[in-house]
Amino acid sequence: MWPQTGPRTTPRRPRQAPAIKRRRRSWELWIAGSVIAIVAAAIVVVVGSQLSRPKVGDHWHAPFKIIICGERLPPLPPSEGDIHTHGDDVIHIHPHSWETAGRNATIAAFLRSAALGVTETSITILSKTLENGDRCADGRGGAVTVLINGMPTRGFATYVPKDGDQIEIRFAP
Repeated sequence: MWPQTGPRTTPRRPRQAPAIKRRRRSWELWIAGSVIAIVAAAIVVVVGSQLSRPKVGDHWHAPFKIIICGERLPPLPPSEGDIHTHGDDVIHIHPHSWETAGRNATIAAFLRSAALGVTETSITILSKTLENGDRCADGRGGAVTVLINGMPTRGFATYVPKDGDQIEIRFAP
């Protein structure tokens, strides 16, 4: 071959490396953006859940009612504690300590203060227990249901009522 003395006359093939680098960079940016979005969403969920729980000094109200075999019971007597009732069919949530605030301000805490026993399968009110399958006056078997804002809720004992939540405890067919 003879040495080339003038400008190159054959066109060069485009190099592939820049395109590969650009593709790699776009994937890296996409992954970094996704990670940032996931972390931001997690922060919003954690902060939001903390904001929706009662703090020491808050005073929230959650109306409740108890219905047994289609009949609404009269208000429970007043109870003691940071999560209680005044005998007015309202759960009063006003934690005075961190032990009863936040995730500890549960329906279970209210049930304890009101001497009311409610599980997924039984309800005990004023020393009388009804279990799923027990008969109402019409002869039909009943079951325990707890509704929060109109929605049946399993695992209700650990639920932290929000200000204004509507809670209904039922034993009905």
